[in-house]
Amino acid sequence: MNEPPPPWLLEPQWFFPFFALFWAGISGLLAILGGWASLATYFRAEDSVDGERFRFVSGSMGLRFLPVTYGNCLFITVNESGFRLSILFLFRILSPPLFIPWKSVASVERKHFLFFPYTVVQLRDQWPRISIQGGAGREMERIYAHRTGSNAP
Repeated sequence: MNEPPPPWLLEPQWFFPFFALFWAGISGLLAILGGWASLATYFRAEDSVDGERFRFVSGSMGLRFLPVTYGNCLFITVNESGFRLSILFLFRILSPPLFIPWKSVASVERKHFLFFPYTVVQLRDQWPRISIQGGAGREMERIYAHRTGSNAP
């Protein structure tokens, strides 16, 4: 039969510790599944960088068919050396800021899903794909095209 939960679990003072533990666990799991934690071993950013800043950007990271989606919680800075990627502090468990130099980027492509354009960044020797929407993605395309000498999108 269904047994009631232990009485101490129903006490209000236990709600916040359990919620914080649950939040940290889910955030950490998503960082691992999406590849952010893996990229942090190679591209962890210690300092901020100068460049064009984009706030509250949407994007995704991970495998092509099962990415972890970040809706309006990414912060991106793009410059001639590379791009810095960070996430809203509430989701930062196992997801430190990253700085990815352009020399580590294999390709930057414009893609579409239905009527929605987005930019896909594929890194050299790394498995997660990074998809970025909006102006940040367009700026990444522009600078990458300029650096590689290809036609700008």
